[in-house]
Amino acid sequence: MDDRAAGRAVLNGPERVLYGRLMRAFPGHVILAQVALSRLVALDGRGAVRNAVVAFVVCRPDFTALAAIELEGPAARRGRGARGDPPQDRLLRAAGIKVIRLPAEDIPPEPALRALVSTLPLDPSAPNLMRRAS
Repeated sequence: MDDRAAGRAVLNGPERVLYGRLMRAFPGHVILAQVALSRLVALDGRGAVRNAVVAFVVCRPDFTALAAIELEGPAARRGRGARGDPPQDRLLRAAGIKVIRLPAEDIPPEPALRALVSTLPLDPSAPNLMRRAS
């Protein structure tokens, strides 16, 4: 009997599809997966979001974050409807990072992903909460 733990895939099926599309949509950019929110914004002990993870981050070549991208299933979208934006979305936007939430069952093609990242407005009054990648 083998006592070694079996490895698991880091990304599930829809996440792998989105990752591939992001890589093709943003040549010359860095695409990161499963990034701790604390690497993107200063949390200052904010309880509920302290352990939050962003599914994907599109970065410039210098690792400056441009957009955070989340995949959501139908249940997550229904649950979020009445509550509004999650607190991590507000923190990311305040830091000047675009937030894009995509349906896991209908991932857009590369041209649509490029358009989403380039056309979403940033919050111009945002304080600079961005942390430098180290």
